[in-house]
Amino acid sequence: MRNFNLAPLGVATFLLAGCSGGQSAYDYAIPERICNIDVRASYVKPLLPPGKAVRELSSNPVRPGASQSCSVMVDTREDLTVTFSRQIGELDITEKAADKYIDLKRVSLGGGVTSAAVGDDGAIAWMKCTPKPGQPQYEFPKTKEGKYGHLVLEVHAGDGIRKLDNIEEWRAHIEQFLRAYIPELVKVWCV
Repeated sequence: MRNFNLAPLGVATFLLAGCSGGQSAYDYAIPERICNIDVRASYVKPLLPPGKAVRELSSNPVRPGASQSCSVMVDTREDLTVTFSRQIGELDITEKAADKYIDLKRVSLGGGVTSAAVGDDGAIAWMKCTPKPGQPQYEFPKTKEGKYGHLVLEVHAGDGIRKLDNIEEWRAHIEQFLRAYIPELVKVWCV
């Protein structure tokens, strides 16, 4: 069975903190780049709580370009984690990831996304993705076996702490983030 959980976080840390004008509850600038992928702050903010500072912890992948994992921390808590990794073959990720998320429900995203779902605590998507030249092309590069053709994106939000009165609104925010993040991820990681 495939394991989609990437390397432990915390190897490289950089600060994204700052002051955002006019927002007393958010004493930090909402990140507009997560894991080196651009995403509008309006899609990120609903997934982050008020706080004093924000920073991103990112993993240092064993094979750069094959996987990446980052956590956005508000003050001292992980509130949003994004991981993605290259994969081989086709897979219904919704079925395989059901035990990793609370109340995972399938969503249709179109484009090259072949399987996706949103849960109370995050989302997951499996998409077609041919690596760009210069990026890892094979799972086993020495033997040129396991040609990469897909990418899995995992999003975990809320750290199990943030509970909204309207869970459907929360899930909608997670789905909106997913829909905004995927096209930018594809631009950077896929032909």
